Amino acid sequence: MSDPLAADPPAADPRTAEVASGEGISLSGDHQRALLRELGVGEAARAVYHDGWGYAVLTGKGLILLRNLFAPKATRVDRPLRILRRSHGLLDSVEILVDGKPHKLHGSKLDPKGELLEAAGELLPAGSPLRPGKGRRTATWLRRHPVSVAVGAAAVLIAGVSGPGQPDAAARDGADHAPAVPDFRGTPLAAAAGEARRASWRVAAADASSAARTVTAYRAGWRVCFQDPSPGGRARPYGRTLTLYAVPEAEPCPSRRDGTRRVVMPDLVGERYDAARRELAPLGLDRVTRFHAHTGQRLDDRRTGPADWRVCRQQPEAGIEVPVTTRVDLWLIAPGASCAEPGPAPEPTPKPKPKPKPKPKADPKPTYGSGAGAGSGSGAASDPEPPRPRPSRDSTAEEDGTTGGSGTSTSTSTGTGTGTSTGSGTASGVGFGQFCSPVGATATTADGRPAKCFMGKDGAARWGYRSG
Repeated sequence: MSDPLAADPPAADPRTAEVASGEGISLSGDHQRALLRELGVGEAARAVYHDGWGYAVLTGKGLILLRNLFAPKATRVDRPLRILRRSHGLLDSVEILVDGKPHKLHGSKLDPKGELLEAAGELLPAGSPLRPGKGRRTATWLRRHPVSVAVGAAAVLIAGVSGPGQPDAAARDGADHAPAVPDFRGTPLAAAAGEARRASWRVAAADASSAARTVTAYRAGWRVCFQDPSPGGRARPYGRTLTLYAVPEAEPCPSRRDGTRRVVMPDLVGERYDAARRELAPLGLDRVTRFHAHTGQRLDDRRTGPADWRVCRQQPEAGIEVPVTTRVDLWLIAPGASCAEPGPAPEPTPKPKPKPKPKPKADPKPTYGSGAGAGSGSGAASDPEPPRPRPSRDSTAEEDGTTGGSGTSTSTSTGTGTGTSTGSGTASGVGFGQFCSPVGATATTADGRPAKCFMGKDGAARWGYRSG
């Protein structure tokens, strides 16, 4: 069964990408796989050293020893490292103590002077019983100096008789007179390193965040976030190392040492997309997603090259502290277009429909009423109702539902120009206002009233009341 790590070289793994590109020491494939198995999530390699026939890799959590050339085995050494001897010799080797055995580490391009190693550990005092061979040297000295041993034993006995607790009191008195560790947090790294060296401290510098960037003690533009030993305690600076953990001044300090690197989100609105990417790159914000400002659809570089597109909106907003693992969303618009989304196209105004012409009103139907004729000798006749359609001259009384009688009429004229016309005939059941013929005929209505045929103003003859 193949190892899945074999297909993932250190250069492709973000935990080992820095040492893969910057170190001169190349690990074999077996050593690379052993290292990748041992590295934890978010733990990055900072430097690689020669360790005899093996290798040693410095990380943010300690040291990983890679031993055995044919079947590499990884051994972890937690911080703080026990340093037997600082950088020395032609190779600038740093000697550390692991499980009672010394290891000389050297040959790193990223840490040629061993400053990162020294910053990750503490120097063992010369009289420390942890130093290898200390017990053998002590026994040899005791055998060779019996008189001195006897004098020393007597002094210890006298001190015990004089009263208990005096050595402890002397030790406390010495600790009380040790100077307080200065507080360099928030100060520029170069200024803090210079002041610490003047106070007889050995100074080392390291990245305060999980980015594990290489930092020198006098690097300009960086600010101290943490320090070891912590400020306020009491310690003698001679022979001790003060490690300053810093980040660039433009970055906020992480919440804890080796915490996730945080940056301040810049204002990208109005800039070209290529300029925005150049501004995000040094901050470590390389996870950028592009969207169209109007449609909201994701832009694909294979179909659209948005290098000269302009940023309309951004998320997160400018001025917010974000971790470098944050994804940045940018809404872009093509050159010459406006960020404001255009409104819908206006619909054309419909042409007004012509108003229909008013229909002509029909003439009111005429109403008919009774009328009376003029007296004899005057020739006048009444016109009680509006005219109806004029029937033909040969219409008879049967068209109106009446029965008329035929008769004869005679007329006489006087010499004065006035005349009367009389007619003879009988008819019964006529109604006032009905058409009649001939003019001057007389009849009787259905209710017994006398009627006479008069000529109306419209030229139609109708039955009217016969007054005499």
